Amino acid sequence: MKRIWLFGAALILVGAATWTLYPQRPTPGAAAAQPGAGPTFRVLLGVGDRSVTTWDGTVSSPSRIASVAGWRFADGDRVNGLTWRASTRVSYGRKKKAEGIFPNGVLVNLAEDDPAARVELKTTQGTFAFTAKEIPFGEEKSFLDGRVMVDRVPTVTRLTRSADDQDYPAVANGDDAVWVTYVNFHHANPELETRGQMDREPASFDYLARPAGGDQVMMLRYNKAQKSWSAPMPVSAERQDVMRTAVAVDGQKRTWVFWSANLNGIYDIYAKAYNNGSWGKEVRVTTDAGTDVNPVATTDAQGRVWVAWQGFRGNSLDILVAAQSGDGFTKESVVSNSAQGSDWDASIAAAPNGEVAVAWDTYDKGDYDVYFRRMKWDGGVKQEAPVAIAASTFYEARVSVAYDKQNRLWAAYEASGVKWGKDFGAYETSGVALYQDHDIRLRCFQGQQAMTTTADLKEAMPGRAAGAAALRRRQLKAAPTTPVQLPDPKLAGMRPASGTPQTGPTPLNAFPRLTADANGVVYLSFRTPSAGFTALGSAWTQHVLLLEGNDWKGPVPVPHSDYWLDARAALTPIGQGQVILIAASDGRQSGGAEGGLQTAAKKGKKAAGPQATLNSDIYAALFSAGTGIRTPALQADNSARTQPSDSDAVAEKAQVKQMHDYRTALGGEKLQIMRGEFHRHTEMSNDGGRDGPLIDAYRYMVDAAAMDWGGCCDHDNGGGREYTWWTMQKLTDAYKLGTRFVPMFSYERSVTYPEGHRNTVMARRGVRPLPRLQKMADDSPPTHAPDTQMLYKYLRKFDGIVAMHTSGTNMGTDWRDNDPIVEPVVEIYQGDRQNYEMPDAPRSNNSKDSIGGWRPLGFVSLALEKGYKLAFQASSDHISTHMSYCNLWVTKPTREGIMEAFHKRRVYGSTENILADVRSGSHFMGEEFTTTEAPAISVKLWGMAPFAKVHVIKDGKYAYTVEPKTKNVDFTWRDANATKGRQSYYYVRGEQADGELVWVSPMWITYR
Repeated sequence: MKRIWLFGAALILVGAATWTLYPQRPTPGAAAAQPGAGPTFRVLLGVGDRSVTTWDGTVSSPSRIASVAGWRFADGDRVNGLTWRASTRVSYGRKKKAEGIFPNGVLVNLAEDDPAARVELKTTQGTFAFTAKEIPFGEEKSFLDGRVMVDRVPTVTRLTRSADDQDYPAVANGDDAVWVTYVNFHHANPELETRGQMDREPASFDYLARPAGGDQVMMLRYNKAQKSWSAPMPVSAERQDVMRTAVAVDGQKRTWVFWSANLNGIYDIYAKAYNNGSWGKEVRVTTDAGTDVNPVATTDAQGRVWVAWQGFRGNSLDILVAAQSGDGFTKESVVSNSAQGSDWDASIAAAPNGEVAVAWDTYDKGDYDVYFRRMKWDGGVKQEAPVAIAASTFYEARVSVAYDKQNRLWAAYEASGVKWGKDFGAYETSGVALYQDHDIRLRCFQGQQAMTTTADLKEAMPGRAAGAAALRRRQLKAAPTTPVQLPDPKLAGMRPASGTPQTGPTPLNAFPRLTADANGVVYLSFRTPSAGFTALGSAWTQHVLLLEGNDWKGPVPVPHSDYWLDARAALTPIGQGQVILIAASDGRQSGGAEGGLQTAAKKGKKAAGPQATLNSDIYAALFSAGTGIRTPALQADNSARTQPSDSDAVAEKAQVKQMHDYRTALGGEKLQIMRGEFHRHTEMSNDGGRDGPLIDAYRYMVDAAAMDWGGCCDHDNGGGREYTWWTMQKLTDAYKLGTRFVPMFSYERSVTYPEGHRNTVMARRGVRPLPRLQKMADDSPPTHAPDTQMLYKYLRKFDGIVAMHTSGTNMGTDWRDNDPIVEPVVEIYQGDRQNYEMPDAPRSNNSKDSIGGWRPLGFVSLALEKGYKLAFQASSDHISTHMSYCNLWVTKPTREGIMEAFHKRRVYGSTENILADVRSGSHFMGEEFTTTEAPAISVKLWGMAPFAKVHVIKDGKYAYTVEPKTKNVDFTWRDANATKGRQSYYYVRGEQADGELVWVSPMWITYR
């Protein structure tokens, strides 16, 4: 669902920005233009301005200036040679609310690397100057009474220039060259990639199922001697589905490229070697029937290439490895040894002494922990025992490893609180949501001894009080003055009327990446939020911390790294004191010469122009830290001991197992439960800044919530953009894990009251979101809405279903429309908000407390009163976790079985792992039937706590209530007041003593 204030702006504003981001597209395939060889300085203008201020200026230097570029220019900002026109501007957040004045800035790149080079800047607000040596990496200097801040940033080269989307870079260093691989998504027909509102219903929906351009793996070469980049060269065939790439150079100077591709209905790992201008034969590294994705690669000291990846084997996600054997690779070896959980995000590194380490994170004991294994080649892959990097009850995941020249293994990982992905929503906050408090931790392993830096990494990271002033200058999110401790069960009780629980500001640093140069400097890169709000939603940028001796320097911002959250950078040392970082960016905040998306967000212009003008490109950032040897200062760290599983996690496994094992018979069919949901949001929603990365929606559904099926996600799969839709489609197939987890193709279609936000579900891949017609007025007569009727036709054509959500809010409906074939279910409860079943029901909204607005005509009871046949389900929406379930009774655990259950309304919603088997004679929940006897409702419930009340509700009235005070409920109630010749609906609501709820879908019974 969407925070209602943004729907119109989101689609409209993005379109307005498309003409300003990249006014002219250079020729595809051209070699990258080279910046000057000297350093680049970022000059922030207007730090602390309290009103919009002009900062026009010019720059000069006795040393030649290679270029001047804007830093997040907008509006009328311009660069003309060595002069610029620029002003500070109002920063707009969600709901178009002004959040203060946003500094402007310029990037000044010098032609030569001269420490004595003097740079003088004259602005309308004053003149100042500095020399290059005064501002090394990680340092900053203020001028004009603090209104100007200058720091050194890496010199950035734009590597790709086309209307396609380039993403998922990998990098490898060879003797004479640096190799970069990435995935290129081709837009097959940009003219059809429209957004916004249609004037009329299309004659056909076929164009929404047209073939996509697909992916192709590409490679670039950086010539170290000539300091130049090649044009991109193709690696794989076109029109593939690709899940990330990897690259490594073997001892024969062959460049090996790896990628995961869906060529035979399943993702496998493929490889190809490049040598002396020609490609070898494509090698299929994996052949198992399980999915294989996300390869990483390295080269050991003997010149042997190793590749690791995530694969689905034996009903679990594992980390696997293979080593080069001649022109091919060995049989895969399992690296992770999890008995019950999933293993994720392999990282690989090679040491000078010949060993290789593979690291990963695992959900084996009910929370994420990080491990590594050392291995070596000895006639085959020989592995040592796993070593815990961090194995507490906290969230510890997404590890990155790198060796230094002393054969020490460095490991950086992402950390969050205990009970990650557990109960968080409007009525309970005993858990931590997916992106509420994330920071980076670092350990170094010297043999078996774990070490840590004497310099405090936590104090150096964004989001810490110690660095608040510097962070504000760098335009990162403001730091909390008092650390927030999560989980905080009190937050739900402190929730304001018509508001959601608020955690306060926390660190939000994610996706660490590590490397070490020859001089001993350790580079730690990560993603962190950037201030301000764009028409694509939140923006995240790449930052780098440098560990020099006992001091952390930075964080250093990386220009042209603004993008969504999961935009993992790639790093490698390339020479004495030099490291290159490869990043992707869609320019959502940096924009182009004519301004960025913040400008469009403020102006609110209507969408126009082809979507292809807004895409991602690959950039290379060069760090030159100097030639001095700086050995990191370390101390012993014995805090990595493994802690036992949380008792709640153990209990939950048993409860989920009970639901998985339960079978029931219905006529000649056997039914089983599939627990899931289809209403989540991620970074790709324009209002998804605190929802977390797309991959974490899958981590959550597969692990933290142990779901059997799920749908993901977002408004029109990311604002109707072709590339975000394509990305979500790929993950939906990549994480189809046998019968353990079956993802569906889904998205939210947001039309405000009185028509309503609806969530679609399809079993079929390749169908794009449906654009909209004009919305009906809020107070219009309750006639059929043309847009909703068009949606029903679209769903009938593509065999989808839809569910209304938050029906009693401004995102809801007055129930003017329903199609029983494609709208057989309603989201009766939403974890982020409330219950829309009927007035005065538990957790129901009311006139004084309605999150998202108060629309009483949207109660589900009114739809049932109109005769709509709607089954009940619950889903999460934004932020909320672990308290909303759509439970399906299926004949088979497949996509087809899921759709059958929806159409037959064999579904119930719950806030907890509650097993519900409700029927009437030989008929099951969701059925419509006739009986010659007074209807009897048989109720079986298995709860996680004693049931305080169980109600049978007939035609919107409480017909029978029992107070069992037991976890298990089993009774039959017969309606002694049934009226012959009349159809009535009956459903069951169970209320546990701890406040958890279950809603069992109605049965429509006619008594003859």
